[in-house]
Amino acid sequence: MERKEFLKKTFAMCGLALIPTGIIESCSKQSFAGPSNVNFTLDLTNSANVALKTVGGALQSNGVLIIRASAATFDALSATCTHAGCTVGYDSRSSTVVCPCHGGTYNPATGAVISGPPPSGLTKYTATLSGNILTVTS
Repeated sequence: MERKEFLKKTFAMCGLALIPTGIIESCSKQSFAGPSNVNFTLDLTNSANVALKTVGGALQSNGVLIIRASAATFDALSATCTHAGCTVGYDSRSSTVVCPCHGGTYNPATGAVISGPPPSGLTKYTATLSGNILTVTS
């Protein structure tokens, strides 16, 4: 092996050693969980919560994704994808909860994984409507 070729390969190997292991590993084996001890209320007459006035509307509050499933029913799930910790959102066209990072999809009623890399479902919370006040608890 010529000196020039040896140096070229040596520098290339040293450069690879400097790449963080997070880039080399494609995905973390860690599973992310949603918030615990959830207990908050939303006033549906407040303009910040207008998305929940119509069926299919959704919003995120306190780390929880809230979806209006019907006139009297709300689904409340962790807004944190269990795969990579990204924030999920509701896609009303497909009626699924979607992670924008790696394309994982979840069932909005149960939080169960439909497809993609998430290792487990989203944490489900209880959402109760009383008048115009929606209470979300764990």
